[in-house]
Amino acid sequence: MSSFVKLSEVAELTVGFVGTMAEHYTDSGVPFLRSLNVKPYYIDDTDIKYISSDFCSKISKSILHTDDIIIVRTGVPGTCCVVPENYNGCNCSDVVIVRPNKEKVEPHFLAAYINIWGQKQIHNNRVGAVQKHFNVHSAEELLISLPDIYTQRKIADLIKYINGLIQNNTQINDNLSYQSDMVA
Repeated sequence: MSSFVKLSEVAELTVGFVGTMAEHYTDSGVPFLRSLNVKPYYIDDTDIKYISSDFCSKISKSILHTDDIIIVRTGVPGTCCVVPENYNGCNCSDVVIVRPNKEKVEPHFLAAYINIWGQKQIHNNRVGAVQKHFNVHSAEELLISLPDIYTQRKIADLIKYINGLIQNNTQINDNLSYQSDMVA
């Protein structure tokens, strides 16, 4: 049996760094995620930026940890993914950071719920006159339908398996496309 809860009842929420970043980018260092790096269910590192460890320490509130969920605020609001282990300790800007209480909610289940069923709520709660964005307060009020944790984990295992297949097929297609370009 599922029950509806506010996201703030099962997770802590904050926002990634908000401010001008251009002067803080470095050629290497701590990976720094932006909204454009967040895709449904995965992080796209195509155009990843870096910051120094000193600057990362100064903005420590937005350091990401494995199993945090990052939700896009501006651009395609509501798009989200779970932070994988290889991005533990990176930093971010202009996203909602969700730190789930894993005794109550499974992170991959929650990300799937937000990517699919939460989109209507997110669309209805965007603010801003010119460029619409999704804020932390709206995220805290997001209603989530939660089955028991055992069911969430079973659903999450299936989601992770399917997403793994999708990523594997994408890599195969990219390699075939690259090889095709080399032959032509």
